[in-house]
Amino acid sequence: MHNVIVVGDANVDIIVPYPRFLNEQRTIVKYPDVSIQGGGTSANTAVALSRLAVNTSFVGSIGNDQYGRFVLDDFAKEGVDTTYLRTHDELNTVGVFAFVDEFGERYLWGWPRESQSFKVLDLDDRIMNAVRNSDWIHSSGMCLVYNTSARDSITRIFREAYNLGIPTSFDLNLRVDNGVLNPDFYDALMGIMPYVTHLLGSGPDEFSYLGDDTWENNAKDLSVNGRTVVARDGANGSIGFKNSSVISAPPFNVDVVDTIGAGDIYNAGYIKSMLDCSNIERSLLYGNAVAAYSVAHKGARNSPNINQINEFLLHYDVKTFK
Repeated sequence: MHNVIVVGDANVDIIVPYPRFLNEQRTIVKYPDVSIQGGGTSANTAVALSRLAVNTSFVGSIGNDQYGRFVLDDFAKEGVDTTYLRTHDELNTVGVFAFVDEFGERYLWGWPRESQSFKVLDLDDRIMNAVRNSDWIHSSGMCLVYNTSARDSITRIFREAYNLGIPTSFDLNLRVDNGVLNPDFYDALMGIMPYVTHLLGSGPDEFSYLGDDTWENNAKDLSVNGRTVVARDGANGSIGFKNSSVISAPPFNVDVVDTIGAGDIYNAGYIKSMLDCSNIERSLLYGNAVAAYSVAHKGARNSPNINQINEFLLHYDVKTFK
């Protein structure tokens, strides 16, 4: 069985729906239930991989607090190895409050604001040895946003893996303020890019900021030196760019319930399939299938297990990939 290491952010998501007013005078109010679940861009991918029967280890940091204990329990329940997930007394695990309005739009706010654990990552020989013995490394741009030890450590892990010929995948997760990509963040992306063999991102929403051309051409321009670039494009499916080739995979038509976390979950499907068959077209389609299953269910952690995705593929008359 393949061994994947996911390195990056793990937090807790607290979903807070807006109150519902049941009369015009707004005197009768219904307060929907608040829910709590595991979160974090990298953690979502790790859990989705584990559900797809991939041996998955998580490298990162949490605080010695209530949220941190929730993360540990959640990973244990999902079968994600936490040997390399460090607990720090002086750091805070972030709780991301998602306030959901009556239209389903989410407004995110993270707390605490200080000493956030996802910004810190100290490497040791155990972690680096695990990296050297892995079959795939994955991370996310979330931990490159700030000029902290996490940024430096993730870049070092990718460099080590790349030099050993271990496949690496990186999800952009761009943070854009008022239509402008932070120059420091851009420099960090370009710093890790030489060590990325599979670059994933949301088509027009992210690749538009990584060049002066159309988002498709920007993505194509990044598919150099053997790098595969994968553009997720929602209801349009996904597109892969490899050398001079452009490969498209169609979407699966489902009734969309919740798109939160779909990109993180897509990544897991793509990685799983690439490990199994090394075929880009099939892996794009498998990623589409895993993401489609997730958006038909509520929550960022509603990714399928291996039996559920096999049944989903059979329903759409797609053969299970081997």
